[in-house]
Amino acid sequence: MVNQYTGITNYYDLLMMSGYYDYHNIAKEAYSIIGNNCQILELGTGTGLLAEKYIEIDPNCQFTGVDITPSFLEIAKKRLGNKAKFIVADALKMELNKTFDVAISNAGVWLFINWGDRLELVSHIPDVQANYQGLKNLARHLRTGSLFLLSIQKSGIDFEQNLPGGIVYSQIIEELEDKVDYRTRKKSYFFKKDGEILAQEQLTITLFRQDAYQKLFDEAGFDFQGVNNDNSLAVYRKR
Repeated sequence: MVNQYTGITNYYDLLMMSGYYDYHNIAKEAYSIIGNNCQILELGTGTGLLAEKYIEIDPNCQFTGVDITPSFLEIAKKRLGNKAKFIVADALKMELNKTFDVAISNAGVWLFINWGDRLELVSHIPDVQANYQGLKNLARHLRTGSLFLLSIQKSGIDFEQNLPGGIVYSQIIEELEDKVDYRTRKKSYFFKKDGEILAQEQLTITLFRQDAYQKLFDEAGFDFQGVNNDNSLAVYRKR
């Protein structure tokens, strides 16, 4: 099971829409790779912020978003109505009964961190073997030749950010295990006002080193195609 974010639902959009991610750029770059009228699956769609920007660019696409946090999807449904389909589902076990042209993970389940000299695959699925199962399950929902796009981000650090309404967001990262193939981190999120904690969430993430994640993708049936021009997306193709 992937991590849930129920505890911070009420403040999630406040953070995300204050520059935490550039959803318009991600949507634009994804569209430049995908093209028109595709059936798209977003993993960890959250409150539908990327879906909203993508559909503005390509209103004829068929966009399906899955997320394990029901309270997020309630917001997504209000945001987009019948322009997209949102399903409560765990990426490890989802059974959507259809296949897609493209899958996107914008840090919802998987993403890459760019350390300058290398990439690491970051997963919100804590168990190592479960990551293979999740990628294999994703592959079942993609057609031969379908693309899988994963966002590439800068390394996560401890920081604070002022949000509207006098709210302060902070995140703290604690290193846990350090193995040959991967390492794990505990990431804690806090929303505070006047020193009082309004909401908090804590989750464990796994960071796979290059040889390990290459093996994961290969065994799940994905081939690396490269990164896009502005180094914001890694592109894989299902065999």
